[in-house]
Amino acid sequence: MKNKQTIRFVSFLLPFFILLLLLSVGLPVEDSQAQMHGLVHEEADLPVIDLSVWDSARPSFAEAWILSSTTTQQEILGQNAKSLSDSPFAIIQKMGPAVVSRGETAVYELTLTNYEAITQTLLLTDTLPATLRYLPEVGSELTYEPETRTLSWQGELAPGHLDYLIEPAAFSLPYLDLAAFGVPDLCEPFRTGDQGCKDVAITFNLGVNGYSAAVYGENLSELTLSINGALVGNLAVDDATNAWLPTPSVPDYILAGLWRSADATAAGRWHAAILHGLLPGYDVFYAQWHDVPQYNVPNLTARHAIALVLNPGQGLPNQLAGHLFYIYDNISDPARLLAQGYTIGLMDRVGQRGSTFAYAPCCGEGHLVQGYPPTAGTTLHLRPILFGDETAPYRRTFRYAALVTGKPPQTIINTAFVQSTSANPAFTTAWSTHYLYVRHLSYLPLVHTAGERP
Repeated sequence: MKNKQTIRFVSFLLPFFILLLLLSVGLPVEDSQAQMHGLVHEEADLPVIDLSVWDSARPSFAEAWILSSTTTQQEILGQNAKSLSDSPFAIIQKMGPAVVSRGETAVYELTLTNYEAITQTLLLTDTLPATLRYLPEVGSELTYEPETRTLSWQGELAPGHLDYLIEPAAFSLPYLDLAAFGVPDLCEPFRTGDQGCKDVAITFNLGVNGYSAAVYGENLSELTLSINGALVGNLAVDDATNAWLPTPSVPDYILAGLWRSADATAAGRWHAAILHGLLPGYDVFYAQWHDVPQYNVPNLTARHAIALVLNPGQGLPNQLAGHLFYIYDNISDPARLLAQGYTIGLMDRVGQRGSTFAYAPCCGEGHLVQGYPPTAGTTLHLRPILFGDETAPYRRTFRYAALVTGKPPQTIINTAFVQSTSANPAFTTAWSTHYLYVRHLSYLPLVHTAGERP
């Protein structure tokens, strides 16, 4: 009996002995830091700063520029300002009336768009709830199956090729030192480790604050920030050496404000926050590298920032969805930076689309030098543009009508789905949901006095 108790006691403690053994030999154990592709990676909270209460930092540029060339911007953004989707770059958009009464006809529009550089085959399905009765229409391109109450279409869409134009902005956004607003230095937790603040990255969850950001038509709820002057998508990447963009060899998004090999262990600061009031009517994700030195060249420092426009939320128009800005305050020695290597540009998730605005190769390899490091006060505007051939449409819109049979008050929720042959997981399956409010609609009688015609 005593031996059995001893065996049970040893079995109970065995996992703890194994854990102590792993720790003693230095094997990796999961904690708040994780090694990913050569980067030390962490997650952090994202502060929100309202610039309206900081008069000295409030931008003074005119609001008029934001909505200038409205027609051009609406064409660029697909004229989807009234869409119920968070982003105007969704590959499927469903639109319809907001409020109806029972017995009225609701007319819906379904728009499919191919934002990629190759032809895609798409399958569209829209299953009607029991409170909507399909009204057949002669010549409709949609096929209706009465047993499943499903509308469908399958076919090809020509390449649309959503990409970015990088150009000097019509005004200079201010370079803000977030330390003045109490935003902590992101390097501080890393400086106590052996690696220091070199080749490190931090992921921010935008969804916690109710935000997302559109990049190449995909809504991102997480952004990863690298000390090496770049903002990437959902994965931490090995970005110690800059590259010409686009390049399939570097996975995931790269938003390269000033992509270079940096080391802020001994000097420099690194900050990020959501700013309200930097752009009138919009919130932005603002990342800042302040006097961060070049790796092994401590006298070569740079001050720059990336401002990414955030989506405002469900059902709200966002003419600047997907827009971002690169802001430059000071590069201490531009000629020396050319010798060390850097990249300014961006790239999509799979390395098929992108653009390099300025570049110098690191270590004597790569493309030829292009451009020159930006001067102080420069703001680059990266705006999404949809290229396409009008003779081979990359967008199709379908219409159908349904009789509203639901009793008021109720909300009819209807979701349309699309599947595509895209290699990008963000575009393989997508959906768009419409909310139709059924209410009693009453009309006031027209009142007129004697002698007047109604």
